[in-house]
Amino acid sequence: MAQRYKSFEELAGAQHEEPEATESGAPGVARLWVQAAVAPNAEGSVGGECRSMVLEWLQDTLSEPLPRRALRHRPFSHGELGVSCRAVRVRDAGRDEWALWVARSPGLGMQVVTSVSVVRAAPGHSPVIGLEVDDRSVVARDAVVAYPSELVAELAGRVPLLQNGRPLVGDPIVLDGKERMDSFLRMLVDPQRDMPFMAVSVPTDEPDVGRPQRLWESLARALAGLAVVWVLPLKMTYRLSDTVGKARSVFLGAWRLYRPGFNDRSDMMDHPLVLWQNLTDGRDVRRATTMFRQVAAKERLRFGHGDRDTLGFDAIAGKAKKSGSARLVSFFRNLGRGTSLLPVEPATSADQPERRDPDRNVGMVTGDAVRTASKRSVSGLEARLQRKLDRSRDRSRMWATRYEHAKRRAVAAEQARDAWRKRADQLAGLVRLLGGDPDTEIPFPIAWDQLAAWCDQSLAGRVALTPMARRELGGAKYLDVGLAARCLLWLGREYRDARLRGGTVQLHGRIRTIDQAVFNLPCGGDSFECTWDGHRYAVDWHLKGGGNTRDPKRCLRIYYAWDDDTRMVVIASMPGHRRNAAS
Repeated sequence: MAQRYKSFEELAGAQHEEPEATESGAPGVARLWVQAAVAPNAEGSVGGECRSMVLEWLQDTLSEPLPRRALRHRPFSHGELGVSCRAVRVRDAGRDEWALWVARSPGLGMQVVTSVSVVRAAPGHSPVIGLEVDDRSVVARDAVVAYPSELVAELAGRVPLLQNGRPLVGDPIVLDGKERMDSFLRMLVDPQRDMPFMAVSVPTDEPDVGRPQRLWESLARALAGLAVVWVLPLKMTYRLSDTVGKARSVFLGAWRLYRPGFNDRSDMMDHPLVLWQNLTDGRDVRRATTMFRQVAAKERLRFGHGDRDTLGFDAIAGKAKKSGSARLVSFFRNLGRGTSLLPVEPATSADQPERRDPDRNVGMVTGDAVRTASKRSVSGLEARLQRKLDRSRDRSRMWATRYEHAKRRAVAAEQARDAWRKRADQLAGLVRLLGGDPDTEIPFPIAWDQLAAWCDQSLAGRVALTPMARRELGGAKYLDVGLAARCLLWLGREYRDARLRGGTVQLHGRIRTIDQAVFNLPCGGDSFECTWDGHRYAVDWHLKGGGNTRDPKRCLRIYYAWDDDTRMVVIASMPGHRRNAAS
């Protein structure tokens, strides 16, 4: 039986007893495999959509752009500092198998490999998605730490996925009705249940009413594919206590994970519990989340790996290698026969043997004729290959020359751009000294599809939008586009000017020049890293509006970083609250 812990504190205390324990105290999982199938009613192009989402997730974690063939879902290889990735694809008789392999080496003797596969077995069949995380470090730690739960949650949010016939969800499910609660209770004690259930209750004395909802959503995304998160209002916790007993229940804000096989006679110590008063700060929440992820991962692995032997990257890469080898063998076989390159000259009448089949129009040829034709074929092939090699070398030299010219022009253009940008800053400062405002004539956008172009034109050289921020603008639901534009203008003007003057920037707290409800504050637990223009930035400040609400129509969050080289404000994410495993 799995190791038993009564509470989070007891689990955390085990760190002093088990040297190989993870941060939360429980032994980690060296390899983790998760599998889901696309629902049969999904659109036919869902396989391509899944591949595109996986590539977007990969690109967001890299500092360099992927090759073009990757965006066309073709096989590719890519490498940069500490990261190497490779994709393979096999298509045959309606079967389409695509797999991605990513290896990360964060330190000496450390390597974590993540692979994702999207496989359609036959025409008309729904694709199956497989995800594997393998810690191959010299001293394996925990594959669950590198588990891309955000990717699984995004896939579940945009594509209908099924795990063992049940929907895979990345959001908490609120048991707000009798029918839902009855169904939950039946599944909870079902001996055939193989998915861990995470039950969270509503606290009664929490001053920040929005905090529990934020924690539940973060927990659900962190456990996406590993467990289902259920939210029990106060009345439903009484029903749960009546069904399984108070000692096995959950109430007053507590969290409990119910392993498969649970019933009203189960030992409560087999199903970890965390009380609400032990979730006071972000560090406690992260430790509890990590603990529940480890327990859920072990339970998922206990029920087998599914079709890992056929859906894993190694299996698909082996098929791709065999397919390529078969084509190569066929080529050399035809080369040896000499029949696919040059026609075989018929033998003379003196050497012509008696025909074995009177219906055939071509006579038999002698062995000498076959050998002669084969030599001619090989000689002709060598000549053609040499001509191709010469042309390739000429093209390489030509492109190398063009590259050097383009590089010199790019350097000159960047120098001229920097000079004009510095001149424009000087002129803008002069206008302000004379009592004017160079930005008074800037027209603000009135729709989200206009904001990116407005920023590129009106705030060029001062504010830059990352690709991730541009994608988020396409699905923005925040109602006040003008307020978001005024925030960007403030970042490109007052904030940037203060940065350029040097010293400690004091522009934090309430920004009254924008709006009474807009604040410039540190991100705290929502800090993250982003990539822009080949560089990585720590994003630890954001403009905040709308209070603590998470309603996307009223919640404004603009996460940004400062680039000392280009002297620009880099917008990493906007206009909503950024979800992650910690908030």
